[in-house]
Amino acid sequence: MGKVFDTGSCEKISTSFELSNNNGLIPLFTKVYLDLQNGTYPDEPILKTPMHYADASIPLSDPFKHAKGLLNYKTYLSYKPLEDLSQAEIEQRVKDLKVSYKIYDCNGGEKEYTEYDFHPYFVENKKLVFFKCVIDLL
Repeated sequence: MGKVFDTGSCEKISTSFELSNNNGLIPLFTKVYLDLQNGTYPDEPILKTPMHYADASIPLSDPFKHAKGLLNYKTYLSYKPLEDLSQAEIEQRVKDLKVSYKIYDCNGGEKEYTEYDFHPYFVENKKLVFFKCVIDLL
């Protein structure tokens, strides 16, 4: 972990997420949660992949109040088309994914993060893999 974004004097920020180099993995969706400092973990995401997007991306969001919380991106992909490959080969394709998490402040500042956090989690009975990225907003 360790990703941090200094929001400066901005009460609102925007964000986006892009995924590429899928190599046979099928991107399903990404959800973004804002976990607040007071221990509040909302059940509903503040952002999610629009229904008509087939690449699990999050287009540039409208500005939202961040309350200096944690942005928690969760991305889900299907590896069903790759089930004839070994687990090691599937894991390598997941490692080869390219991710881009971007945060924008109200002063035109921007920061990009190109790695997710934590080892991807495989749900074998559903042929799903998911990974997440957490960015601490200061």
